[in-house]
Amino acid sequence: MHDAPRILVVEDEYLIALELDTQLRAAGYRVIRPVPDVDGALKLLRADRPDAAILDVNLAGEWVTPVAQALRAMSVPFILASGYVAADLQVHPVLRDAVNVGKSWRSEYLLKTLQNALEGT
Repeated sequence: MHDAPRILVVEDEYLIALELDTQLRAAGYRVIRPVPDVDGALKLLRADRPDAAILDVNLAGEWVTPVAQALRAMSVPFILASGYVAADLQVHPVLRDAVNVGKSWRSEYLLKTLQNALEGT
């Protein structure tokens, strides 16, 4: 039996985190738990290794860059769910190539993008 992939959600807006959690669980993923800030995410990553992550870019005014760098160092794929446009992300090399599904994503697009990240495509 193949275990469902474990997904880390880093999102500071509770309702968005809840929506992501619900969609991911409905699609058969296991959500480690939504984390609202950089420190919490880094702490979790020191203790646990998710299969993939979904990151908001701006967490109450703090960029998610340290989390993205930690994930990259652990070879954990991640996608972005952010209202920021590509031009805003260019200044952060670790975020530059990540797929951003946007803030008002379509569930099918989010799940397909996550699946692609997990498969390395």
